[in-house]
Amino acid sequence: MNKYKFKIEGMTCEGCVSTIKTKLELEDNISEAIVSLEDGGLVVVSIKDYEIAELNKILSPVGDYIVSKNSTKGKNIIISYFSTYKPILITLGLVLLLSVISFNNSENTINGFMRFFMGFFFIIFSFLKLQNIKQFALSFSNYDPITKKFFRFGIMYPFIELILGVFFLSGSFLLFSNAATLFILIPQTFGIFNKLRNNQNVNCACLGTSFNIPLSNLTIIENLSMCLMATYYISRNII
Repeated sequence: MNKYKFKIEGMTCEGCVSTIKTKLELEDNISEAIVSLEDGGLVVVSIKDYEIAELNKILSPVGDYIVSKNSTKGKNIIISYFSTYKPILITLGLVLLLSVISFNNSENTINGFMRFFMGFFFIIFSFLKLQNIKQFALSFSNYDPITKKFFRFGIMYPFIELILGVFFLSGSFLLFSNAATLFILIPQTFGIFNKLRNNQNVNCACLGTSFNIPLSNLTIIENLSMCLMATYYISRNII
């Protein structure tokens, strides 16, 4: 099940909320509809990604309600953003802090810093995924093309990250590790981009399933940064 967020206009009372909720939850593919009179928010928990036109057609017999794309407005956008993605930002901050400490106490080169950053990144993120491997794989398969076709890859993914983290931190098999980084992150980033382009509200599995965080451009930036570092290392050691 995924959560899809929309805005809905035309509600005047709690009776409208109840009517909309009941009507939507009669659909076979919708397990829950969360309707807010206060801010006009609509969250559809469904196995199907409904088009706005479909939702409007479903609701047309019960009232003059208009479903539209979800948009966040107001002065609290930045606060809301940091509140939503706080777990990822804190984790990335920890990765950066550990990388700087290790960098200052060992090899003071750009390769050294990138090696530590990628190592701590994979170690910490793999630990969070290992909390519930099967649930992670299910969530991951929603946007990772490889896991969608080969579910076992999602099961192995946390262990792949763990091994890569060990290789980076120990300075072993670096060429292989950087190539593997590109192999696992490029398809994943492409899948995330497609989900965001189609306005699909899918949970991000990068921190496992302990946190309910939607996919965003932050995940793309995070992955592309890792890919750029891997590409830099490979180009410097092959070309």
